[in-house]
Amino acid sequence: MKRELALLGTLALLPAMIGPLEAEARSIIAPLCGGGAVTIPAGPTDAPSGPVQGPCCAKGCHTGSSRKRLDRSQ
Repeated sequence: MKRELALLGTLALLPAMIGPLEAEARSIIAPLCGGGAVTIPAGPTDAPSGPVQGPCCAKGCHTGSSRKRLDRSQ
C-alpha cells in the first residue's frame, strides 16, 4: 500500500517538477456582440507607451480646503 501511495505522490508532483510549458502569445482576439472582433496585442512592444513617469508618491496630495465636503445639514 505504501508503495502505491509513493508512486501516486510522485506522479502527482510530476507537473510541478517539469514546470509550465512555454507558450508564446502574440495577441488576444476578443469577439464583439455585433459580429466583429478586436485584436489586443499581448506581447512586449518595442516602443514605450506614453511618457516616462517617476516613482509614485507614497502619500496623497490633499490640503484641507481642496476636498469637497458633504452637506450634512439636510
